Amino acid sequence: MTEEELKLPVRSLLVFVDETGNEDLSDPKNPTFGRGGCGCLYPAYRDLIKKPWRKLKRERLGGAMKPFHAADFEQTKPTMRQIGGINSFIARPFWRFAVMLDSRTELSDGVDAHKTVSLVTSAYVSRIVAKSDVDVVALIFEGSERGETLVKRDFVLAAMDLKNMRGQRVAVDGSFMRKDAMEPGLEVADLIAHTAGRQRRHELRGKAGHVPDFQQTYWHSPIPPEFMAISSMQVAEAVKAGEAVPRRDDK
Repeated sequence: MTEEELKLPVRSLLVFVDETGNEDLSDPKNPTFGRGGCGCLYPAYRDLIKKPWRKLKRERLGGAMKPFHAADFEQTKPTMRQIGGINSFIARPFWRFAVMLDSRTELSDGVDAHKTVSLVTSAYVSRIVAKSDVDVVALIFEGSERGETLVKRDFVLAAMDLKNMRGQRVAVDGSFMRKDAMEPGLEVADLIAHTAGRQRRHELRGKAGHVPDFQQTYWHSPIPPEFMAISSMQVAEAVKAGEAVPRRDDK
C-alpha cells in the first residue's frame, strides 16, 4: 500500500496490526504468539502518529528512511537518548493494544493460536468502534506471504458486525502493507507488539511485575490501554460465541 492508497473518508478509524512470536508456539525459547497494534481517527493520523514518528526516526533512530524493526532495535543496545525519544512518542494519545497467549493456554479443539488471537483482536476493535463516531474502520496488517493467508482465513471482514456509538453499522476495510513501506503506523504497531511479547516472556520465566518498556508503553498511556491476556475459559467462550471476551492483564 502506498501513501496515496491510505486516503480514507474523514469519519474513519485507522488500526494498524502487527504480530509477534510463532502461531504454532513451537519455539522453546519463545513459545508465545500475539498481536499488537495502534489506532487513531484518520484525520488525526498525520499529526498524532505519522509526523512525530518520522521526526523521531530522523533525529534519534538513524534516519527517517531507515526501516524500524523493534527486535533489531533492541539488539543495538539503544542509548538513553533513543529510549527517551521513544518514551516521549508513546506518551502521545493514540490507542494501543496487545493480545498474547503462550504454550500454557488451553486451546479448544479445532481452534489454533492464530484463530484465537484473531477473535480477541476483533473483539478489541469492536469495543473501540462502539466508543467512536466513525463510518469506516480500516484494518492494516503487516504483509507477508505466510501471514496473509492466515489473516484472510481468520478475519472475515464481511462477518464483522461493528456498530459505532450511534448504533449504526460500520464498514470494514482490510489491507496488507509490507514493512519496507516504512509506514509509521505499522512501525509503531511493531513496537507495541514486540513490547507485549517481551512482557509475556517475562511472565513465562516466572518473574513478577512489568518490564520497563511495557510499563512505559501501556500503563503510562494517556488513553487506557487494552492489554488482553487469554485464559482457557475465555478461549472456550470465544469459540462458543464466535467472539472473544477479553480482559486487561493486571499481573
